Amino acid sequence: MVHLSWQGPVAVIRMADHEGRNTFGPALSRGLVDAVDRAVAEERTRVLVVEGMPELFCAGGSQRELVHFARGDGSFDTDDFFRVLARCPLPVVAAVQGHAIGGGLVLALYADLAVFSERSVYAANFMRYGFTPGMGATHLLPARFGHQLGTEMLYTARNHRGAELRERGAPVRVVAHDDVASTAHALAAGVANAPRASLELLKQDLAAPLLAATDAAIEREAAMHRTTFRLPEVMDRIVDGYGAAGLRHP
Repeated sequence: MVHLSWQGPVAVIRMADHEGRNTFGPALSRGLVDAVDRAVAEERTRVLVVEGMPELFCAGGSQRELVHFARGDGSFDTDDFFRVLARCPLPVVAAVQGHAIGGGLVLALYADLAVFSERSVYAANFMRYGFTPGMGATHLLPARFGHQLGTEMLYTARNHRGAELRERGAPVRVVAHDDVASTAHALAAGVANAPRASLELLKQDLAAPLLAATDAAIEREAAMHRTTFRLPEVMDRIVDGYGAAGLRHP
């Protein structure tokens, strides 16, 4: 489900839960955190590359998880495993070749560097279900994609192809679909030239403001969720509309 391998000093983590469509089930979530920990524990590791499946990077929260949240059983802020890439003490490159939806997109945006596909779909689709964004998305999307585009993505919840993100001026790397993996690995190889101690110090310095900003964002988002997840139409949308068109997972 979550596989770990090495290419020299580059640790490669691949999420491949075909049955669960790379949603945030317990096995995938725990597997990702464990793989990051194991990668960092190896002294040879200098940088991590995180990949999904060729047509699906990560589909975010499962329907079961969202139903629990709507019933008041837990919330996005009770376990912030989704910040594992930011908390990792070594730099992380996300190879976002496949679609990244809702929480799956947020997960990718916590990486230090990311490469997106021209043809794949990227969406912050929380509001499509009627509940406000979570997982630090209210900070991350405007920060990573630019204020205007990131804000629009949060409000409209619509799908954006990678090519559109590039056309709209998003300051992220977007390449041909088949070039995502090679581009991400080339980036990682360049990063891996530096000494591990230097990489750790730079990662700590660059990640600290992001973690602080998303701490505050997640706290604000959790307060909004206490209202929006209780709206009757939200449960209806989660139950009746989850997964419609195959790309609507938050």
